Amino acid sequence: MWKEGEGIVLKFGGSSVGTPERIRAAGRRIASFARQGRRTAVVVSAMGKTTDDLLGLARATAPSATDRRELDRLLATGEQQSAALLAMALSADGCPARSFSGEEAGFVAEGPWGEGRILSVDPARVEAATAFGHVAVITGFQARTREGETITLGRGGSDLSAIALAAALGAAECRIFTDVDGIYTADPRVVPGAVKLDRIPWDECLEMAFCGAAVMQARSIEMAGRTSIPLCVASSFQESEGTWIMERNVDEAVFIRSVASDDDLAVLTVEGRTVERELMDALSREGIRTTAMVGAGGASFHIEGARLPEAVEICNKLAGCSVSVNEKLSRVSVVGPGAGNHPEVCRAMLGILAEMGATVHLLTSSALSVTCVVDRDRSAEAVRALHEEFIGKKGVFQCA
Repeated sequence: MWKEGEGIVLKFGGSSVGTPERIRAAGRRIASFARQGRRTAVVVSAMGKTTDDLLGLARATAPSATDRRELDRLLATGEQQSAALLAMALSADGCPARSFSGEEAGFVAEGPWGEGRILSVDPARVEAATAFGHVAVITGFQARTREGETITLGRGGSDLSAIALAAALGAAECRIFTDVDGIYTADPRVVPGAVKLDRIPWDECLEMAFCGAAVMQARSIEMAGRTSIPLCVASSFQESEGTWIMERNVDEAVFIRSVASDDDLAVLTVEGRTVERELMDALSREGIRTTAMVGAGGASFHIEGARLPEAVEICNKLAGCSVSVNEKLSRVSVVGPGAGNHPEVCRAMLGILAEMGATVHLLTSSALSVTCVVDRDRSAEAVRALHEEFIGKKGVFQCA
């Protein structure tokens, strides 16, 4: 491991390395850290929309069925391209660099194809490269299985790679550079008055991501909290500080820090024989996350809309069942410490949605959030109204 405080891990997203010019700009920023005498490792995503392009290419080539093992091998090529190009840019600028695949950097993972879970990281080659003054550039989003197969870590998995690498190296911090300048109280595209947060605790940021906020992959934030890595999300294109995701201040105040929505929601209802456990097992084996299950005249599963075709295929294999789908719903959540412990939060949220005439199909809560399922065509309006009530009027909604 690196000595305490001597190293830093940086991560650059797809938009940050989307063109040769942006790769060179990223290289200059990386070099500024390395020239401070800090050991520097960098994790990169695929350039721009490369991953989407590769997915499209796979669908066009094999439209009836895509082999998920082969898909992982295909998608891994995107990060390999950007890592090699970034290492070239750094070296050309007088900053020695070496690129490594996830496997070469010591990442081992297992699980369903496309949803690998990290088992261990042994960054011996990364440590050796940085000991000789090189910047180590590592492909994000990918690892190898115990059998030596290439496996990817899910969309957004490059963030996870960066944080896991930072923990394995003992880095002082991990900085995520992307196309936004930090984490906001709501999506600024939906709520123009959303405010950038300077700091947010790991657990609240994890809840935001779980509730649909496009901040980072939820698993990445979970990893940062588990390993106590100070994490900063900042813009590749500005010099602003960004948002730090760190430990919580010790207090017992309850307030709403953010409003999030998840429009990638599909409700899968299976009627017929009792299949809840059997179906949950099958979805879990394929890495399909279920956010809620309702058993009333059948079993309704709330899942990621992007995984719906796979889920329907699984359901269709169950004998004696009929399957229906609703893709017209969204989850809208208010997030803050103690949110679900205070009935006034639920009351205020339901009151606001009733005022707008929005139908609430389901209400759930946790210690950190209250979530309502509403019709998707009311989602953006609901987010704006809730943000105004809980955050806009007072800065934060404070419960006595």
